[in-house]
Amino acid sequence: MIQIARYWGCEVYVATRGEKHRRLAGELGAVWVGEAADVPPVKLDAAIIFAPAGELVPAALRAVERGGTVALAGIYMTDIPTLHYGTELFYEKNLRSVTANTRRDGEELLRLASEIPIRTHTELFDFEQANEALSRLKHDGIQGAGVLKVIKDN
Repeated sequence: MIQIARYWGCEVYVATRGEKHRRLAGELGAVWVGEAADVPPVKLDAAIIFAPAGELVPAALRAVERGGTVALAGIYMTDIPTLHYGTELFYEKNLRSVTANTRRDGEELLRLASEIPIRTHTELFDFEQANEALSRLKHDGIQGAGVLKVIKDN
């Protein structure tokens, strides 16, 4: 997402709990990177929450400018705490959720990825290493995507 936003000329500010994720965000061109609880140094036009953590919503709403949008990018989200109208919603702030992507969304992303081009991080695993791959994924041990190599006999 950072690479796409930068391609569109956007400044990207990232708040995340993992040191590895903060380092990657900086490498990909974020102008500011902080911990999940940190407040960005400027008001944002928009914010996207990828974590399924409802408790992040009030802080994200406080971080956006008047008329700004906070998009909830997860299919699942824990409960959102009570919002304070004056500090978190007033001034026409928008809170949006998303649904599953469509085939057209995927095609559009692939077209855009070829224009940029997007740099991906993948780690290849033989099918016999599937359990190792799942374990490393569960414990945040893969930077980017883990890909299983499956050879199908005809």
